[in-house]
Amino acid sequence: MITKLSIESSPIFGNLELRFREGFCVFSGASGSGKSVLMESLLSCFGLREPNAPNIETDLLLSPAFLEQLGLEGELLNIKIVKKDKTRYFVNFAPIAKKTLSDLLGQHIKHIHSRGGDELDLCSLIALLDSYCEKSHPTHRETLQRLSTEFGALKEAKSALKDLESKESHTAQLKEIAEFEINKISTLSPKEGEYENLLALKKTLSHKEKIKEAIAKAQEAFSHTNEILSALNTLNIKQDLQDEAKKADEATDEANEVDEVRTHLSQSLNDAQSLLEREQSRLDELDEIDSEAMLHRISALSELIHRYGSISNALSALQSKKAELETLQNFESHKKQLHSQIATLQSSLQSLCESLNQNRAKSLPALQSHLEQLCSELKLPSPSVSLSPKELDSSGDLGVEIRLANSSIDTLSAGEFNRLRLAIMCLRARLNKAQGVLILDEIDANLSGEESEGVAKVLKELSKSYQVFAISHQTNMPSLADAHFLVEKGKEKSSITLLNYEGRVRELARMVSGSNITNEAIEFAKTRLSEYVKGGENLPS
Repeated sequence: MITKLSIESSPIFGNLELRFREGFCVFSGASGSGKSVLMESLLSCFGLREPNAPNIETDLLLSPAFLEQLGLEGELLNIKIVKKDKTRYFVNFAPIAKKTLSDLLGQHIKHIHSRGGDELDLCSLIALLDSYCEKSHPTHRETLQRLSTEFGALKEAKSALKDLESKESHTAQLKEIAEFEINKISTLSPKEGEYENLLALKKTLSHKEKIKEAIAKAQEAFSHTNEILSALNTLNIKQDLQDEAKKADEATDEANEVDEVRTHLSQSLNDAQSLLEREQSRLDELDEIDSEAMLHRISALSELIHRYGSISNALSALQSKKAELETLQNFESHKKQLHSQIATLQSSLQSLCESLNQNRAKSLPALQSHLEQLCSELKLPSPSVSLSPKELDSSGDLGVEIRLANSSIDTLSAGEFNRLRLAIMCLRARLNKAQGVLILDEIDANLSGEESEGVAKVLKELSKSYQVFAISHQTNMPSLADAHFLVEKGKEKSSITLLNYEGRVRELARMVSGSNITNEAIEFAKTRLSEYVKGGENLPS
């Protein structure tokens, strides 16, 4: 339910805020006052029209379950449009794309205009009949779900068979290609990380001689370490050999320092020599590596990586090709399995369709009867409802065809089309207790008084399930409205007023007699209001 609409800096209305209630909301007023502009503003909040003001905002009261599906909490959805250099949309203050907004609320907000909507398409009509079936055949829904599941399986099996048959003519070639790919990867037998390790080894080999030469020079230098240590020993002079001018404690400190340096140096030299010896041993082992074979493998791995992107991808491709080869080798067996699966599914689907069609045939008279009553009220030609063959899909092999007199749906005028659409919506609302918002712009234009009255009554019934917004130039819809708004054009801007009982009487009288309201028109308006509400004073104000 829309609870509020705010418009700022509208060229027609200036600044405007309207509050709405449940039920049937009707807007009337003289031509050119801005009624259609208001509807355009309302529709723009749901991405169904372009905004016609710099700022438009609406609050939408929805069920928590519906909002949870959108990833939102609570019951209130705030939608805001800001139109400056470009148009931006916000839902609960978070930006959203226009198309995303219209997609999210597409099933909740319905706009009746020209020949839009999906209520009269094949899927919607068969779904409506299935709703009738479920009331008298409890297992109908379960059967329909089974049919949908098995039809999906049939599509997959047929697709697999078609793919298999397309490969049948060149199976030998595909087997040869798969075997070649498998052999190429398997022969090389790559390991993840192997290529990087070989590159590192190649780099080490390219510097091996330089490293060996450096180690040899270092080994030669180690032959003089004894001389260095011996020189340090000579510095460890006893107390009695010190110069007489030195103090005893200074001589002792110097001797300790020399001992510490000699110990650290000796340990460090031993560690360095051990390290170089280990490196020399490793380099000696590298002498046994076949450099040519290593370079050849690096080249082969590089080619594999270039083809598949990585060693990991190549290993994945190997498994994929093995599975493909196994399928090709079992081609005939797999083909027979698919043919058998398809035959079984088709037989089961035929049985399910027969069961569904029996239920639909039994429920068709009830749909026909209810639609006849609504069409009569809407002053439409008498409808005929029948089951007609169609290509098998997830709903079965029969569709619902509706004709008005001898006219098919696609040959109806726009007015007939939309009145029939309202009738179908009314039947669906009776069965499924649909909820949402229904927006109509002058749906009773160019209709006779009787036709307009029928539309008003059907919309009144729909307003029990939908919040209905409608523009009208005739008295029928305003007479039945739960809330009647008057749109008036002022000297500078138009205004919108929610009418009380007296206001509704005067507006109905104006719609009958024009700007010069007569007493007869006033009495007519009071009579019209009292026909639908006992005691005019009890009308919503």
